[in-house]
This record gives sequence, C-alpha cells and structure tokens, in this order.
Amino acid sequence: MKSKNVENILHQEKKAELHGLWSELPQDLLDLISAHLFVADFSTFRAICKSWRSKTPIYRPPPTLLKFPHSDSPCLMSLGGNKCKIYHPIYNSTYHMDIPVLLGARIRFSKYGWLLLSRDKFDETSFFFFHPFNMIKIELPSCPIVCETMSFSSPPTSADCFVIGIPFGSFEFGIIRRGEKSWNIFRFTRHLPRGTRISNCNPILYKRRCYCLSEAGEVLVFDLNEYFRDPNQYSCCWTTFSSGFPKELLQSLVQNYLLESKGKLFAVFEVQDSEPCFHVLSSNINTIVSRMKLKWQVKKDLGNRMLYVSVGGSLSELAAVRGMNNKIYLPNIKDNNCVFYSLKTEMCHSFFNNYSSSISTHGNELNNCTWIKPTLATMDEDLKW
Repeated sequence: MKSKNVENILHQEKKAELHGLWSELPQDLLDLISAHLFVADFSTFRAICKSWRSKTPIYRPPPTLLKFPHSDSPCLMSLGGNKCKIYHPIYNSTYHMDIPVLLGARIRFSKYGWLLLSRDKFDETSFFFFHPFNMIKIELPSCPIVCETMSFSSPPTSADCFVIGIPFGSFEFGIIRRGEKSWNIFRFTRHLPRGTRISNCNPILYKRRCYCLSEAGEVLVFDLNEYFRDPNQYSCCWTTFSSGFPKELLQSLVQNYLLESKGKLFAVFEVQDSEPCFHVLSSNINTIVSRMKLKWQVKKDLGNRMLYVSVGGSLSELAAVRGMNNKIYLPNIKDNNCVFYSLKTEMCHSFFNNYSSSISTHGNELNNCTWIKPTLATMDEDLKW
C-alpha cells in the first residue's frame, strides 16, 4: 500500500512538472507558434492555460502581408484620399499604405490582384489599372459615357483583357480591348423592361457574356461573342431572368451581390428587418446558354466554400484554414475586425470579439472598398495597353 501511494505521488509530481514546463514556454516560442495559427486554432491555443492566455493576447501584430501562411487569402481594402487600409479576416489588425497616386481615386472593380479605378478631373473622368502590391499603374483612355458599374475580363497584362462600363440607365455600354486607343460605345437594340434599373454591384464576365443584377434582384444578361467576331455588325440586347429571390422580401432588400465560381452563379441578397438577413442562391451558368433559363437553388450551406462580397468586387474561395468556411465575408468592420455572416448560425459575427447580430446592422460598412487577393504581378517594361 505504501509503495502504491509513493507511485501516485511521484506520478502527480511528474505531471505537475510537465505542466510547469509547458506553461513556462518562453515568449519567443509562443509567438512563433501562435503566428502560424488561425481563427479557431488560435482561440484553442489561448485556452490551454492561464500562462499562455496572458502571453498571447487577442491582438497580434500582423506579419508582412505577403509573407505569412495563406498570404493570398482575400483582404478587405478601403481607400480614403491617398491612404489605403487593408483588413485581413484572420488577423485583427490593419495594414496602412500611403499611395499618393491613388489620391482622389474611386475603386470600380478588383480581380487578379489588380484594381480598376477612376478619377474625376473637371469635366472628364480618367480610368486606370493599379496593382497595390507592386505599385504598377496602367492608364486607360477616357470614356465618353458615364460608367457607373464596371468590370474587366482578365489581368490587364493579358493580351485578351477587355473592360466594360455600363451606366445605370443601361441604354448603352462601353467596351475597350487591350491594344485599342479608344472606347467603343454600343446602344442596346432591346432595352430593359420599363422600371428595371441595374444594381450597383459589379457585372460578371464569363465566356464573353455579361451578367448583372437589377435593383429588384433580376439577372440581366447580354452577349459579347458577336462583338468579338465582328464589331461592325454587332447588335446587343438585354435578356432578363428571374433570380428566384422571394418577391415578398423585395421591400426589405438593402444590397445584392453577384459572383461566379467554377461555372456557377452566386447571388447574395442582404435584407433588413428580417431573419435571416442574408439569402444565397446559386445556378449553373451554362444552362443560360443551352436552355435560355436559370434554375436557382437556395443555399443553406456553402460547405468548404467562402464568399467575399463588396460593391467593388466579390469572389469565392475554398477555405484553407479551419473555421473560415461556410461564411460570407462582408465589406464591414466592427472594432477594427472584419465582419462575416455565418450560414450555420444565421447571424453576423467577428472572430476576435463577442459581436453577434441577426439583423442588418453589421458594424461600419466601408465606402470605396473591395476584396482583393494579395499577389505579386509581373509586367514587361515596354507593355502598352
């Protein structure tokens, strides 16, 4: 009996000794470990013991934007004056960039790590591409019409890149291809139904067709393939499709977003004074070509997918980090943290505080912002648009 008691005591002492060794890890080692943890794993790490919790506060100074794991994960970028702020959903901190060339610029669209921007000067609006991580600027010719919503097809360094711009009136549109010195303006031969207005979310360009959302949630489409075959014979017309958004919620509709991923259209609708406050529908985009119709499916679960939405550009990604999937990341900030909508809880949250909301008030919605993937670009020095 005495021997057994001694063994128990020795076991407890050994256990306490091991616990002491783990809880007394040096600060540098804890910082190194925590720097490679994300979201749910970081929260679990801090909960291991009181010592680790006190040594790894919720605030973590972010590493250099392009040098941490999953560095190409989308970030929310906002522009004010020549000051650029970048919010990363994983790190509760803000990156600041001073970019004088962006003074007075408005973000029109973002994709492939590039920004498409405009700047008003007197009675003329200039357009240009800008890569904020390489500081590359590509000027575009001025457009003779007022483009309210815009998009581009591929990186501006690609030979097949083209840009489109559509006024809210939607009676015409402008298009310019790389290598052209001026915009081509086309009037629609078949107009939108009376009272139909195009939404402020960006058009989607897929297989040389342009997809837009109306303010009432309809899908508006026109085909550019004929233009690329023979611009001189091109006749463009709108085709309208239902998005499947419930008509009884139209009066509560605050904002809508449209994005494409692997041949699927995703329409995201934000409503106020209603629960849930976000509705997601998806459709196979190829059916619009083969059957001239869109069959929509209500999405209650995105699986391992994430949606990033903003007026300046929306995209879809597969989650590479545990805990980030099945969520819609919004153009909103709460206490310096990105806000997301969880399809599982049907509420809005933030990873680094206790914020939760089931209604359409999601912190501070940023103006002049977009989601962008931090990447590096390469460009020939003699490249001309």
